[in-house]
Amino acid sequence: MAGADGMQKMLPEAHPKRKHPLHPLCARTAFSCNKLFLFIYALVFLFVGIILMAIGVLVEMHRDRIEPVNNRLAVPTAMLIAVGLIIAINALCGMVGTIMEKPCLLKVFLVTTVVCFLLQVTIGIIAFIYREQLPHMVSKEFMFAIKGYSKDGEIKTALDWLQTKYRCCGFSSYEDYENENPDYSCSSGKPEACGVPKSCCVQKAGMALPESCGYGVIGNATMFDLIYVEGCTGALLQWLMEHLDLVGAIALGFAIPQIFGILLAYYFLRKVKEYRVWYRVDNFRT
Repeated sequence: MAGADGMQKMLPEAHPKRKHPLHPLCARTAFSCNKLFLFIYALVFLFVGIILMAIGVLVEMHRDRIEPVNNRLAVPTAMLIAVGLIIAINALCGMVGTIMEKPCLLKVFLVTTVVCFLLQVTIGIIAFIYREQLPHMVSKEFMFAIKGYSKDGEIKTALDWLQTKYRCCGFSSYEDYENENPDYSCSSGKPEACGVPKSCCVQKAGMALPESCGYGVIGNATMFDLIYVEGCTGALLQWLMEHLDLVGAIALGFAIPQIFGILLAYYFLRKVKEYRVWYRVDNFRT
């Protein structure tokens, strides 16, 4: 490609206003086949970029529910959305550059495809590294959420969603509220003393639970029938691992076909530049 650039600079313009004719997509030549395959590749990756953005947004919507408790999905999810947007824009450049045989757009497409490939591999690695770290996390990492339950509305909403969805209470167990939150301590003197939040109460079909359903239940003989006693750590780690697996697998899965696209774009760019050089040589001779 460097040789073609050098030759092109050395040749004078015999017909400055005359543009070289574009090759059709469906001609029975190696160049046209390469052009057709590259166009199809760019078109497919336009949809891939849209899909990556959609998946990233979907995961982000679910992540918002527990963001005040843990934000380990934030980095790979944000990167997935950004890469999806870049891929979609880059695919449009590739389609236009392929049809019009524009070296500048093809160079942008090639370089950006390489960058996106490296970013997607990075996303996959980050997601799987986070996943491997999750089983080694302990409940103490989340205890700030129990302590701030009564004071922070976002933490309260996130914990209520988590406890209701997975039918659990606290992180280690229901005793976390008594041990870590002064308002629920048996010595607090408040209505919720020796109790747990409403979201820890056992949900019964057709019955609306009062806000005080979990107050003062700790130590009662019927406690195990009224509230969930298992902690939420296992459920939270499972949720995070499943979503990190999804982000990592999709990022790496879509990165592999891009190797083919990089080679295809590089070969086509070389041929376009060589074709332009020989077209100018023919014009100069005539």
